[in-house]
Amino acid sequence: MSIPTIWKRPHLSFPSTFDTIFFDVDGVLIKTKASFQATGIAITEYVIGVIHGLDSDQNEGKSLVTTEDVEAFKRAGGFNDDILMSYLLSSLFTARLREWSHTALAERSTQEWAQLARAAQLQGHGGREWVEAVIPDSARIDYHIISDLYHEVYWGTGELKRRFGRNSRYFPHAEGLVHNEEMLFSSDFFARLRAAGLVRMGMITGRFGQEVDSALERMIAYSGECWWDVVVSSDLYKKPDPQALRFAIKAVRTEGGLYIGDTADDFDLVRNYKASQLASEPNILIAMVAQEDEAVLYQQRGADIIVSSVEDLLACLPIKRPSSGSVAKSSGIRPLSCSSEPNECALGGRNVSWLLSHQVDADEHKLDHGGRGVCLPR
Repeated sequence: MSIPTIWKRPHLSFPSTFDTIFFDVDGVLIKTKASFQATGIAITEYVIGVIHGLDSDQNEGKSLVTTEDVEAFKRAGGFNDDILMSYLLSSLFTARLREWSHTALAERSTQEWAQLARAAQLQGHGGREWVEAVIPDSARIDYHIISDLYHEVYWGTGELKRRFGRNSRYFPHAEGLVHNEEMLFSSDFFARLRAAGLVRMGMITGRFGQEVDSALERMIAYSGECWWDVVVSSDLYKKPDPQALRFAIKAVRTEGGLYIGDTADDFDLVRNYKASQLASEPNILIAMVAQEDEAVLYQQRGADIIVSSVEDLLACLPIKRPSSGSVAKSSGIRPLSCSSEPNECALGGRNVSWLLSHQVDADEHKLDHGGRGVCLPR
């Protein structure tokens, strides 16, 4: 079964006032298969081969973990945090090779495990709780070690030292997979959205702390503007907690709009919001960036819109189409202009600054830094 690249649910009704889009970051605005996903795979192979010394056929050129394995659990939900994803993969594949060796559990496919994880997530017992209930203690190494491995592989020696003042312990020569990330939108995309009448935009992301800073710094450099009105990171609320969406809605005073993501936690963010929506709260549609079978899956789960890339949104939203060359002088809405400091912007003369959220809990991430919570007009 296949569906068109751009698909809308039959008889879809858009909010009467449609003025807002909230974006997920990874997989929607930034390509992260060669960064976050590759980090989880590299950590799992390191834990299996180096820490545990298990034979997994890696020396024969066979892949222990694939991107398909990562994506299966992204579709399950509960694993939007890539440190948690690394914890899951390293624990699961260790148990397969050692604790569950020569049993039916070792033969169970990743897809089957992901289905079980999805069922637990829908019952409110997914994510880390599910991992620690299902996988033996002996197959799980300390979460803090996984966190350290993750930061060293993702950031690399140079960025780890620059951003956290830390030296690499496990990967002293790592270059950092963060440098593999690419933008998934054209530099004038948000200017075109404003020209078409979308006056409020923001991001709700699973990134935290320096991951948010890094992404925003590069978006500013790439597009030449701070195009967003709000950024809600996992320092503040973790998806699929609907409070993340409510926080963004209140911050920009939306009257109706859309959230676009690419994982089950993105879909469940809006699903949970709708399940608890008050009569006074605005309607928010859910759009998913998905391909092939994944697109069919989210169609079946109840997505409103499915696109193959974030830029496809322009072709399927109830917004006015800007005429050629009208982007720069569209609808009187002024783009955000940025000063030399990446955390200082102005919108039509209004200053915009980062409101720092609480410090990252050392028990969660073993790193102390100011988490970037939200960007709001002062």
